[in-house]
Amino acid sequence: MRNLSTFVIVISMIASTAWAEPLAAGKPAGVKAAQTSGTEWMVFGGIGALAAGILIATSGGRSSAANQGQPIVVVTTTATAV
Repeated sequence: MRNLSTFVIVISMIASTAWAEPLAAGKPAGVKAAQTSGTEWMVFGGIGALAAGILIATSGGRSSAANQGQPIVVVTTTATAV
């Protein structure tokens, strides 16, 4: 599971740099264009994928039995009427 999580993180880091366009020399960096380009879904998707990866990685992958508590002991007494 750790290998899968590492693979997903590395791929997401590589993919984010592959989509970046080079800046033209002598021109503004295009902050306005970057703010209105509609990449919010990529940000939220990345955050969601990261959260899912963390939850999967920290789950431990082990199942636990349903009856882990203390056993219930019932003491019965019988009385006879005299």
